[in-house]
Amino acid sequence: MKKVFHITKIVTVIIAVFLLSGCITHWESDPIDDINDLKGRKVGVNLSWEADYILTPRTDMELYRYDSTSDMLMALNFDKIDAIAIGLLMWNLFAGCSTGLTKIEPEFATTGYTYYFSSNNEQLKDEFNAFLVEFKKTDTYKDFLEREFAFCGDEYNGPDIPLTGTGKVLKVAYDPGGFPRAFCDPGEDMPKGFDLEPLKHFANEYNYQLEFYSSVYDDEVLGLVNGIYDLCAGYLSEVYRSEVINRGIFLGEPFDEVPLYFVQKTVQNIEVDMSAIE
Repeated sequence: MKKVFHITKIVTVIIAVFLLSGCITHWESDPIDDINDLKGRKVGVNLSWEADYILTPRTDMELYRYDSTSDMLMALNFDKIDAIAIGLLMWNLFAGCSTGLTKIEPEFATTGYTYYFSSNNEQLKDEFNAFLVEFKKTDTYKDFLEREFAFCGDEYNGPDIPLTGTGKVLKVAYDPGGFPRAFCDPGEDMPKGFDLEPLKHFANEYNYQLEFYSSVYDDEVLGLVNGIYDLCAGYLSEVYRSEVINRGIFLGEPFDEVPLYFVQKTVQNIEVDMSAIE
């Protein structure tokens, strides 16, 4: 269920895919006009990402699951599928460096991102939820959302948030490859990303210290169950809530809500603007 990707790597792969696109003798656009009834259209999703979970119960489409975004986009370019289903962050990336793709309004769903908390520390989850109520009223939170929703894939421009807590140490597991939500640049010790911003503000407000541990999803979950980590962060969607709760792990309330869209192509061959990512 955990997804991790690095934007710049995806773009490189996409370019390679579409430069190899051959010519098709005839192509006609057949746009989707109703997001609530796709009339049997073929839709691509990343395996076990939010769109996969949300769209699986629907019977008005054929769902095709892909291990990689590049494979999914290749299928769209060669008309093996009619559309793909992605979140706003990834759409902003594609919109900024390609032509021939269009986002279908309105969104078909939203997903919220949150943190997982140790099975042994429900109080920490409750503290975070209480903090979040007040944090969402601040200009800091407003700025956070504006930057997140405007992100177009080239650079994470989050603020430096010094950690000022002097109290209990919280052990935080994250996957360092989860750009731009939770990642660590080469040569740096302090991770950053959109998903870590609310956590750092929370720690400062409640006088916690944070220790970050590079991990992968399965290790994060086992560490939370066994009390090795206090919480984990990075691409943790509320759509996984029932599965996570069944493992005995606590979930905080979502700190943001991100729309998901169907995306289709409007031209025979999708093109990528090389200068947009140089």
